[in-house]
Amino acid sequence: MRKYLYLICTVLLTGCLNNDFLERYPLGDPTAETAFKTYDNFKAYAWGLYETLPSLGYGSENSTDDISYNQTRGSSESNWIRKLVTIPDTKDNTVWSYYSYIRRVNLMLDRIEGSDMTDTEKKHWRSVGYFFRSYRYFSLLSAYGGVPWIDHVLSDDETELIEGPRASRDEIAEHILNDLKDAERDINVDGEGANTINKACVQALLSRFCLFEGTWRKYHGLGNAETYLRECKRVSAELIEKYPNVADCYDDLFCSLELKDVPGVILYREYSNTVGVVHAVSIGGTTATSFYNPTRDLVDSYLCSDGKPRWTSVLFKGDEDLYDEFSNRDHRLWLHVTPPYTVDRSKSNDAWDNKWEFTDNPKDRSFIDSLSTRIGIGYGTSKERQKTLPFRQGYIGGILGASPHFDFFLNNQPWYKSAFGYNNWKYYCCYLDMGSQRNEETDMPIFRIEEVMLNYAEAMCELGEFDQTVANLTINKLRPRANVAPMIVTNINASFDPKRDKGNSDYSGDYEVNPLLWEIRRERRIELFSEGFRFDDLRRWKKCHYALKKKLGQFVRSSDFPGVSVTIDGGGSEGYLEFHPQQTHLWPDYYYLNPIPRNERVLNPQLEQNPGWESEN
Repeated sequence: MRKYLYLICTVLLTGCLNNDFLERYPLGDPTAETAFKTYDNFKAYAWGLYETLPSLGYGSENSTDDISYNQTRGSSESNWIRKLVTIPDTKDNTVWSYYSYIRRVNLMLDRIEGSDMTDTEKKHWRSVGYFFRSYRYFSLLSAYGGVPWIDHVLSDDETELIEGPRASRDEIAEHILNDLKDAERDINVDGEGANTINKACVQALLSRFCLFEGTWRKYHGLGNAETYLRECKRVSAELIEKYPNVADCYDDLFCSLELKDVPGVILYREYSNTVGVVHAVSIGGTTATSFYNPTRDLVDSYLCSDGKPRWTSVLFKGDEDLYDEFSNRDHRLWLHVTPPYTVDRSKSNDAWDNKWEFTDNPKDRSFIDSLSTRIGIGYGTSKERQKTLPFRQGYIGGILGASPHFDFFLNNQPWYKSAFGYNNWKYYCCYLDMGSQRNEETDMPIFRIEEVMLNYAEAMCELGEFDQTVANLTINKLRPRANVAPMIVTNINASFDPKRDKGNSDYSGDYEVNPLLWEIRRERRIELFSEGFRFDDLRRWKKCHYALKKKLGQFVRSSDFPGVSVTIDGGGSEGYLEFHPQQTHLWPDYYYLNPIPRNERVLNPQLEQNPGWESEN
């Protein structure tokens, strides 16, 4: 059973994207009544539901303050940032399209009671169905707020879906909460074997959902926030007790051929070249995804190794030299943003060969040595996938002479470039030879205990119950493998971080972030960077205006780039790199929810549009 995701993706890649087949004849039998009878019938059908889980990629955070999409100057940032989102005409490529998936789940749920299974077996498959339906209703709730609640199979043409108004947000959230709690109670504890939906997966989704809904309700002025925060507290604590240890090596979570033995991993997507289920993320940074540049604001947020911000730590050496900027910092910075180095390629004949030597300057090899020996990170030396420097780039594996490598100063090396000097290499693990570059097999975590620990820490802080004991159970489990001193709760006061968000008077009702909560949110930002959480975090905190801050890059001097025009913030001869201009608008309040597609409202006149969208479109 451990290879279920191989099987799912193999089916999908060989033409079984036909939803009618999956919905009406899941096992090749002409009727749903006879197709859903035995335990094995339901197991076979349920494999196809796993397809909805996320796949690996870099581009999920370009609507946040973490990433600047630097493809086209002034115009390549997301429509959310540029205030150019419009009401879509149809549900295609929108969250609303998940109703088709929910129909597939409901088809299975509707057939459980009439099956030949035992009561225990029925409870298990009902729980699996509740998990997947809740997973996608969570997406709908997040995107739109209240939506139609459909808990049975609709007619073949789905006309029933367009009959009736939206249920309230309260109703949808309560349905999700109750279904997940029922699933937590009734599901087989171990699921269908390793790496399948089990009790821990249900609890991890409960933890994620309840933190989201509780904080959304608190910061968007809705009621009943504490119900969800306390449920997050309960379920997260139970899961942490079951998974008390995190991955010793942070990079193992993203550069392992198999995640099955990595501590704290609850569910993951498997990849295997043997069955043709692969990704190409390890070469992504050498091609178009090099446009996804980490921002200075993100880099500034990594603590120094003494556990203090760069603004107050005596260990911070400055940011006018990248070697200084990366020194004495949280090692997750080294594993998210390519560290600086320089090698001697004077004996190289072209951009693509592998000839290089160390320079005579010790600092040029400092981060090469740090990654090679895994100083303070704890990596073994026999891993098949691991980050190494100097970076191998391009389509035939040439050595990149230096990092940073600027897109405006290529030095005859056209790949792995950046407009900011910062490159995201979180999922880059190794160079694969020609013919194998798009056949990467490193697995992807979907639920891991580190997220649950951060959920628990944040919920406890929101409830006023965060103390040193909670810090030790959560954040202080994450920091040792990043070479960061533990959090000492009593040391965190109003002056701990002078750059802390103290509220923005441009936004009515905007709030000052408590110093302790600020540090918990910082830890979440760093640990979960580029895993698809940041935009939803800003939305639930009602802090999306962070994404409108001017995004800047590395400190440079124009004199270092003779004959080249360098765009520097403020127009001077030295300073931080700039690519996009400062946004001049505010984040509209109605942008916290998505617009409902026009065609859905034509088909169902009872569907009310989310407030604010009609006046702007």
